[in-house]
Amino acid sequence: MNTNNLHKRRFWLSLTVLTLLASTLTGCTVLEQIQLPWVQPSVELTQPNIPAENQTPQPTQAEGLPTETVEPTPTELTVWLPPEMNPEEETQAAVLLRSRLDAFAQSQGIEIKLRLKAMSGASGMLESLTAASVAAPDALPDLLVLNRRDLETAALKSLIVPLDELTTIVDGPDWYPFATEMSLIQSVVYGIPFVGDPLAFVYNRSQAVQPLPDWAGISTDGVTFAFPAEDPQATFPLTLYLAMGGAVMDSQRRPMLDEKPLTDTLTLLQQAKNLGRIHPDVFQLENGLQTWELFAEGDVDSVVVPVRVLLSNLGQVDEAAVIAPALNEVSLTTGSGWVWAVAARSPAQQRLAVALAENLVEPGFLAGWSEAFGQLPMRPSALKSWKDEQLRTALDSLAAVAKLTPGTEVLNSVAPALHDAVIAVLRDDADPKEAAQKAVESLQ
Repeated sequence: MNTNNLHKRRFWLSLTVLTLLASTLTGCTVLEQIQLPWVQPSVELTQPNIPAENQTPQPTQAEGLPTETVEPTPTELTVWLPPEMNPEEETQAAVLLRSRLDAFAQSQGIEIKLRLKAMSGASGMLESLTAASVAAPDALPDLLVLNRRDLETAALKSLIVPLDELTTIVDGPDWYPFATEMSLIQSVVYGIPFVGDPLAFVYNRSQAVQPLPDWAGISTDGVTFAFPAEDPQATFPLTLYLAMGGAVMDSQRRPMLDEKPLTDTLTLLQQAKNLGRIHPDVFQLENGLQTWELFAEGDVDSVVVPVRVLLSNLGQVDEAAVIAPALNEVSLTTGSGWVWAVAARSPAQQRLAVALAENLVEPGFLAGWSEAFGQLPMRPSALKSWKDEQLRTALDSLAAVAKLTPGTEVLNSVAPALHDAVIAVLRDDADPKEAAQKAVESLQ
């Protein structure tokens, strides 16, 4: 062995031993600071300094797995009602509705918040719904009552939700035909109907002479007649025109009037006038309530009014009254009504709102409530439970032949033309054929 190498190893060994003894005595670890020639130095691996924006994100444990969103369970339901349906009143209808709402709320474990909104006007249902959808979405109702005309507007503006995926209740057979029509906007279900308001031909059965059946009865000898000639929607002339076989839309669904049935309509009205059957005050009448007043006071023997006007006034007719209202049978009438509509945005709230609406049109409840409320139920099975057999039979016949009043766009075009034609014939003695021609041309 080389002597120099041997001396070097002994030297380093001695130095190591001395160092260990020193570290033991002083408590300091300095071994790591001494590089031994037979020990290869370790290499420390360091990560390169890569900018954060260029680093590849490392997947987390949940990445790539489907995330299930848990929808919160509804705790409350906001419902808008017209003042006429206020469940806080002390009427029989209010008590029935309040009890029904309370039972539903308890069964679902929720709170029902009620807001009263007029059916029309600046602060009415449609106007409030429109304003809330823009300025305060959190104030939107979950469920509300709309008339058919406002239902159409609300649906076209996407203020309410379609119900085809939420319920099939309207597909059942227990509905009057025009109630089913009432629920549809462009063949899509947007409402659940509950009460309807067809036009009724009412006469005084205490009179010796009663009108002939159907609308020809307005010219019956010895029977005076009244209708609201200044009704801006021309409801009665429109109904009479449709009963004569008229149409209000052409093949391209544009508003129109047929000259022949319109001439027949105006001729019938002219005959009634010439026979002295039409009361001269009809030109001051704009609605059914004003028309009913003439009838209630005994000034006329028969009138055309919405059925709700008849039903709401029946309670005021007693044995001493000068009238005994009865419904004349007709082959066709027109009408509209009220529906439940859903404006809730979350699926859970929508389902809950539909469940309440279905609960409120259940025939057993709807029968008693509608009779107390004084409006025609849209389900035949509900009407069959009314106590007045004669009245319910007449109402059932009326609802069965009712057609839905034309939509807003058609009515806005056709109604003014019909109104002007009727006024021209009855007040200005215009020829029915010439008045009909003028009305038809005004829509072309």
